Amino acid sequence: MIGVALGELLSDIAGGRIPSGLLWVLIALKMPQVLGTIVPLSVFISVIWGLGRLYRDQEMSVMRSSGFRWQMMLRPLFNLLMPIAAILLALGLFVAPLAASATQQKLIDAFRNAAEWGLQAGTFHVLRDGQLVLYVESVEKDGRTLRNVFIQLRHEGREQIWSAAKGYYWLDKNTGGRFLTLENGQVTEGGADTLDFGIMRFSRSDTKLPEQESREKSVATDAKKSVDILFSNSVEDAVELQWRIAPALAAIVLGLMAIPLAHSEPKEGRGGRALLGILAYIVYANALYMSRNWLLKGDMSIVIGLWWVHLLALVITLVWLRRQGRMVGMG
Repeated sequence: MIGVALGELLSDIAGGRIPSGLLWVLIALKMPQVLGTIVPLSVFISVIWGLGRLYRDQEMSVMRSSGFRWQMMLRPLFNLLMPIAAILLALGLFVAPLAASATQQKLIDAFRNAAEWGLQAGTFHVLRDGQLVLYVESVEKDGRTLRNVFIQLRHEGREQIWSAAKGYYWLDKNTGGRFLTLENGQVTEGGADTLDFGIMRFSRSDTKLPEQESREKSVATDAKKSVDILFSNSVEDAVELQWRIAPALAAIVLGLMAIPLAHSEPKEGRGGRALLGILAYIVYANALYMSRNWLLKGDMSIVIGLWWVHLLALVITLVWLRRQGRMVGMG
């Protein structure tokens, strides 16, 4: 999961949407979101592993012969599941939004600092999939003042070459847009297939730097407080609230599913059961992700939401327990 988060951040850094200087800080701020994915799986596999040992060492056979029923597993199991579910609920409802908000603030602060943004003197920076190329000869000690700036812009078959003796970053507080101001420079503009070139000199010019609107909206939704989205009428907010609750519910449902899944013969290894558990978790998690996408696209009613995934998994678990009752002990 850390590798996936790292890959996403490196992709954003390569696209010029995130400063390279914040890489490890943003990875740390992603940990609450990563834990929401890892912890339910960890609990699921640990319960399978623990119960599997009872079967492997034939302790479960002795317990069954003494009148042990599978319902008796619920109390010690919930002693484990409920505190973990509470922690996951706190992570999803409070810690993760705070981390997302801190991420947003870190990016805003970094937008004002060229050095933290990752601008290296003497290096060509390719942004907007090659539509914008930025070169700076040197960066002053304040981290935002640039010397001898070169910019190449391509748009709809036209190309502009900007050069300036000085430049610096600034952030529009009203719109949140990032700008690069150039002073004492000139612009050369022309078409790729024509000869209509022109040269314009300027004393100051402001250029908006690239941003990714879809990522900004996602971050804005993630950063909202749970209290705010609880009373919101927006579909996106309703989906986000259900998504924050999902890891806690998944931990409980998967913990129950571990009871029948852990059943094995005395000489059977535990590795196969753990593998089946991982496959079951993959199906569960993918169903949640697909349902989330369907809800955001409007292909599914918000009333159904993500609840059907948890309910279906719970019903399968209860039916499975019922069918295996004669094996794990009905009394």
